[in-house]
Amino acid sequence: MNNIIIGAGVYGLASALSLLEIGEDVTVIDSNYSNIASNNALGRLDSVLKGSGSSGHLSVQNNMKNGPMRPDNQKHLAYESYKKHKDNYRKLKNLSGIDYFLKDVLTLQICFDEKEFIQIAESIDDIKSYGFDITPLEGYKKVAQYQKEISRDIYGAALISGTLFLDSKSFVSCLKKCIEIKGAKILNDLVETIETGHKELTLKSGNNINYDNLIVSAGPWTKELISSSGANINIYPAKGEIIKLDPNGFNLEYHIHGSCSIVRKSDGLIWVAATYEENKFDSNITEESKNELIDNASLMIPCIRDFQVIDQTACVRPATKDGMPIVKEIIRNSGVYVASGGGGWGIMQSFYIGELVKNMITIKE
Repeated sequence: MNNIIIGAGVYGLASALSLLEIGEDVTVIDSNYSNIASNNALGRLDSVLKGSGSSGHLSVQNNMKNGPMRPDNQKHLAYESYKKHKDNYRKLKNLSGIDYFLKDVLTLQICFDEKEFIQIAESIDDIKSYGFDITPLEGYKKVAQYQKEISRDIYGAALISGTLFLDSKSFVSCLKKCIEIKGAKILNDLVETIETGHKELTLKSGNNINYDNLIVSAGPWTKELISSSGANINIYPAKGEIIKLDPNGFNLEYHIHGSCSIVRKSDGLIWVAATYEENKFDSNITEESKNELIDNASLMIPCIRDFQVIDQTACVRPATKDGMPIVKEIIRNSGVYVASGGGGWGIMQSFYIGELVKNMITIKE
């Protein structure tokens, strides 16, 4: 079967990898747009805690109900996705020769008040059931024993092991190299329209290309592309920004998570992530977002305000209202599938989504 995948982000590449592993023919159409969300992500893999830049779509009521924890509808997807990363790391690193530095970083989940602390404490058994270890730390003094310069205004924290981090740009490069090794064709072009009747794509270059199965994983451009086929999906763009700071000798020993994420990455810089702006199709960095991130980070580590900003990145993610990705055939018996909408969790979900795409296509065959 002639499987065409639109998009060389993590969903598209992981879907290609899953299909190639069962002997399918795959062509990936890559826009070669370097500022895709996958290249600029924090690279946090966590099946129990939600994130400041990935849950902005959730209602205020839902956020208050769940506190720092993931909503119930996301838990199974998150955990199965997380496990696949642990299973695949060494295999893909060896195949590609590209290390994307997957590693476990201890997390201090900050609680700003007693209510948040109780929410964490009541989730201990649930967290442990996913293979994570957790130690509640009630009171500023207990938390300060772990991380110096922590804010005196916090109520407490939970020390959690199990959170993984990877280098997102290297991860994308690794996946791309792996599918090339396994025989995928990569076509650098842009798809302008989808003609489902003739199973044909019109490309920006002026060429046309036919498909048996089409998987649209075009990030925030997915909705527009799908509309050219006469279908509609509820995916919208969500902008996120990250700043990278010079630690200037500061020893950040943990991933600090609460009002934002603060972590020292493999480049030696402290990354602060992420902002969330709904329906913003704009990858320009802004002073407002930089200030928002510094303000949020300084609620947990006040001395962050004194650090120099070395870099700032912005990207646009494909998001959905309930935080769940869309993976389905969009028109019955059309051979056109959508795999998109991961928001801030696209990297973590990638292998699981790739498996779902493979299963949909092989069942139809």
